[in-house]
Amino acid sequence: MKNKQISAKVFTALAIVATIGISAMPRSQAVSQPPITPISTLTAQAPTNTWQNVRPIRSVEAHSGSVGAIAIAGNGQVMASGSDDGTIKVWNPQTGQLIRALTGHTDTIWGLAISPNGQTLASSSATNDGSLKLWNLKTGKVIRTIKRDLYVKSLAFSPDGERLAIGSWNPTARNAEIEVWNARTGKSIYSFQGSPQSNLMVAFSPDGKTLVSGNEDSTIQIWDLRTGKPIRTLNNGEAVRAIAFGQDNKTLISESYNQIVKIWNLQTGELISTPIKDSGTVFVNAVALHPNGRVLASALGGLEGTLNLFDLQTGNVINPLIGSFNVVSSLAFAPNGQTLISGNFDGTITFWEPQ
Repeated sequence: MKNKQISAKVFTALAIVATIGISAMPRSQAVSQPPITPISTLTAQAPTNTWQNVRPIRSVEAHSGSVGAIAIAGNGQVMASGSDDGTIKVWNPQTGQLIRALTGHTDTIWGLAISPNGQTLASSSATNDGSLKLWNLKTGKVIRTIKRDLYVKSLAFSPDGERLAIGSWNPTARNAEIEVWNARTGKSIYSFQGSPQSNLMVAFSPDGKTLVSGNEDSTIQIWDLRTGKPIRTLNNGEAVRAIAFGQDNKTLISESYNQIVKIWNLQTGELISTPIKDSGTVFVNAVALHPNGRVLASALGGLEGTLNLFDLQTGNVINPLIGSFNVVSSLAFAPNGQTLISGNFDGTITFWEPQ
């Protein structure tokens, strides 16, 4: 990233993806992983120096395939990981201890989302499975299985936990479809016609009134959930890797596969910041924002693992970690901000802490 002064005002209302990742699959099938959790506001006093020296405190052999999805409950008590091996595992993120394994999917786990109260997990799987499941995280039992002719690629719970947004690809019609369901009954509330190409990410606004979808055709679609009508479409310029709302419900951030971060005014559809360029020449595998709203972790693809930690207020790299670990496929900060968790291509999960 070039050193640029990024105003605190822009990032005061900013919420980047709290947990997002993709598994090793063609870009046409690449999946951005929810949930998206609104992050606390950026302040000039938010410390970054504690993340200048980071080391792995533990690594667990989690899966036999790439860990392409990580979701953490808002209370920080439970974490779920999903893999190319078709399994989901539930962990205590504070200790790294396995709580249970969830089996039932028969293909790559494409999407994971945990309800705000930490009681329900939503999961979706790839082509040969094509199902969406809701799990009781306390018991590990399946609440509901819904077999789909669509490929469910992204999932997100609304802030109140009452609704579940589903981003899908319809292989017959060859277009993206977005649905909003009643999370308790599985009944459809809204069905939106998506972009001509695959949907990669869905996100609710913090007030639950707006839904945004980021798409492979470089568009960002904005929907009014009070009326079920589209508000506008933004041209991101490149396939959308990550999207998230600001706390003011008026600001949106997007990051594309070519590592460009943009910040939008949703009321006008205008770009309100100079695009920020990540470092490297390969596409973004995963991003995560620290709860203080100032430290951004960004993992890049390629033969060597590249994990950058940025100070968003200055645009400076705090701590580049290059080639010293396995390629990262998913990332999340713990809600308490003390741990960064990476899901890796070799099936391991690594817990990082500042020294």
